[in-house]
Amino acid sequence: MISPFVAILPSAGSGSRFNSDKSKQYCSIGDKMIIEFSLGLLAEIDECQAVCIPVSEDDLYHKEIQDHPKFHFIEGGASRAESVKKGFDFLDSQNLTYDNILIHDPVRPCVTKTELQRMLEEFFDSESQALILAVPVSDTLKLSKNNTIKSTINREDVWRALTPQLFSKEALKNAYNLNTEDLSKLTDEASLFDNLDEEVMIMKGSPENIKITFQEDLKLAENILIKQKRI
Repeated sequence: MISPFVAILPSAGSGSRFNSDKSKQYCSIGDKMIIEFSLGLLAEIDECQAVCIPVSEDDLYHKEIQDHPKFHFIEGGASRAESVKKGFDFLDSQNLTYDNILIHDPVRPCVTKTELQRMLEEFFDSESQALILAVPVSDTLKLSKNNTIKSTINREDVWRALTPQLFSKEALKNAYNLNTEDLSKLTDEASLFDNLDEEVMIMKGSPENIKITFQEDLKLAENILIKQKRI
């Protein structure tokens, strides 16, 4: 059984590595903007009470997204993590009934409804306060300095963290309150729990749940979405 939850899709980043005049979440695959694939999935889930999308102050592209009563666009922060925190605070100020928060990168359009549903069910059927999608590392990992290999990292217990990431509202609020690090250095919310007693569980995700970072990732994402029959 899935309990009511809200979602945050941080969308204020400029995507400097993407080399485009628009942020990558607003680029198109087929007839949809990248962000719309994730928004569409969340809009279809009845238990999703609201989706907060923090955007940059001068963002005009989000106005092209079709209106939906669940969608709330707010001004984001200077970094991804700061935008998520602004989304957390915004949702906390609204008259909404929920105990859990889902955070998802809007440039991961290939997460499927089946995978999302399975993650939600596993989270709500457990006593866990935090759950993330991740995939085990298969490549050999090297630690380097100045383009010189210093050591080989044991990959046995190493996973690549993906999104969505799910947290209970109270656990995430507590993690924010106890955090002493600069939020701008945070690359995902699960990292807030690294030095806390609260365990973050891992669910093995699909390697197809790629993050679009470079231009060449667009074609790969398009091929995956065609395979999924979503375009």
